[in-house]
Amino acid sequence: MLTVFDYEGGMASKKKLTKTDFVRSLPSTMSAKEIVEKAKAKGMTISEQYVYTIRTNSRRKGGASKSRRTSGRQGRTSSETTFRKMIFDLGVERARALVDEVDAKVQALIAGR
Repeated sequence: MLTVFDYEGGMASKKKLTKTDFVRSLPSTMSAKEIVEKAKAKGMTISEQYVYTIRTNSRRKGGASKSRRTSGRQGRTSSETTFRKMIFDLGVERARALVDEVDAKVQALIAGR
């Protein structure tokens, strides 16, 4: 591991730089091959696959991400997903009838009937 000196409050403290931190510290535009070469120059042994894994995991955990096209699922709640599954289970016709029935009852409550 590389040792990095961090100066906080006038005092130097030693921090260990992990392979993961090393990969994350480099620009995402840098190729995996270049990162492996830089790591080798610093005395670390990592593979290109390791770099890809770190970058993928960082994106999943909300790290630096490139703009990606969403699949349309963004913003759906678990209730909406459950509702969609129920529609498939019941069939569209039956689900529509149930929704209409609930809508009629809500309208009646609002009207005070």
